Amino acid sequence: MAPPTILAHKSSFLTAQTLQLSQALAPSAIWRDSNARSGASALSNRVVDDALYRANHALQQHARRVYAPQASRHVAEQIEALYLEAAEKAVRGDNSGDGLGKGEGEGDEGGAAPGRDRGDGEARFSSVGADFATDEVILSLPSTWDLHSTVQAESSLPEARRYADLAASLSALCARRKEARARLNRLRRMRDLIAPFNSTPDTTGTINDVEDVGIDKVQLNLVTRDGDLEKELERMRVLLVRVAARVAQLPEPESGEDAAMDDVDTAERDKVERLLNGF
Repeated sequence: MAPPTILAHKSSFLTAQTLQLSQALAPSAIWRDSNARSGASALSNRVVDDALYRANHALQQHARRVYAPQASRHVAEQIEALYLEAAEKAVRGDNSGDGLGKGEGEGDEGGAAPGRDRGDGEARFSSVGADFATDEVILSLPSTWDLHSTVQAESSLPEARRYADLAASLSALCARRKEARARLNRLRRMRDLIAPFNSTPDTTGTINDVEDVGIDKVQLNLVTRDGDLEKELERMRVLLVRVAARVAQLPEPESGEDAAMDDVDTAERDKVERLLNGF
């Protein structure tokens, strides 16, 4: 079955017609019976077959020259170009041209829904070359065809119902694709976040030893038995014991030294007070 395009339909139609025109000629059974009953004036079978051979040969030569596949496709492309040109005029609202697009862009007689501007974003699906895989075009599709053209929907009820089913299916698939895109973006962000922790394969595709394992980039748990934190705390405890022992061995300060220290503290406090009083 030909795909639902103008070029495919017209090419299929032209091919079928050229095949019919290229069929070999053959006299009917009625003519042969009539010729056989003609008596002396009847044509012999040899003469008839020879004439048919020459005629069919000329017909085949004519079909090869005139009905070539390249020529049929060229004609189909010209018909498609006329359809697209008429559709562009209908989308622009230009109905001055004659031919295939006449009547499609008319207001009241064309059956377009009131307030539906074919040039705005809502009618983006009707533009020539619209990509029905994009979200914008899918969202611009009317849910039922009577919202776009009441006359066309009433004149072709089966096609209108089929359009409604296809539009609903397309909208559902569009929603599923949005969810899949959101999930894909979320997974990609998660992948980027955990990328530093992944194992790094070498050129041969195998994972190296511990030095190449990504988990080594994460600091190990320090609060464990015989861990690094316990060792540091033990060394700090020993150091504190040694410092306390050294401090205990220091001689007791004399009373004069304590008085000198008190005088220094008093002088410093006086300086601060004078500075504050100056403000």
